[in-house]
Amino acid sequence: MRRHAGFTLIELMVVIAILGILGATAVQCYRMIQQRACGSEAASMLKQILDAEIMYFLENDKFFPEVGQTIMIFHDDLPSKAEITQTKDALKITIPVGHSLDYSIATLPGPVCMVTISSYGNSFALFKDGSPSITGTVDDTGKMDRL
Repeated sequence: MRRHAGFTLIELMVVIAILGILGATAVQCYRMIQQRACGSEAASMLKQILDAEIMYFLENDKFFPEVGQTIMIFHDDLPSKAEITQTKDALKITIPVGHSLDYSIATLPGPVCMVTISSYGNSFALFKDGSPSITGTVDDTGKMDRL
């Protein structure tokens, strides 16, 4: 009997199965790395916003926004949204949009500024502990806390 050049159907099916298993594993690792990157961005932005709030307080003797008000910036907002422009003008920082994070900046009586950054709709974990959000506060003495 003469053997033809090429692969048999069984050999091709085994190769496709192996590639499928490797691909499924790679997709899971990619998503996890992407979520952790969003978590790093959230932690970095929280620190930047709280630092900017301290600078704003030192210049104006109050936090941004006014007591009882909340600024909400969502991942799919346009960069020209009024809240983004107000935040940029007041705090001198740019809140990134088009990423997977939603921002909430509120001033509470006390005075205390509270910033919450979350994955949009709390749909995925930002950190290893499974938390979909990060919250930080700063008071009029400059004391920052991460909740």
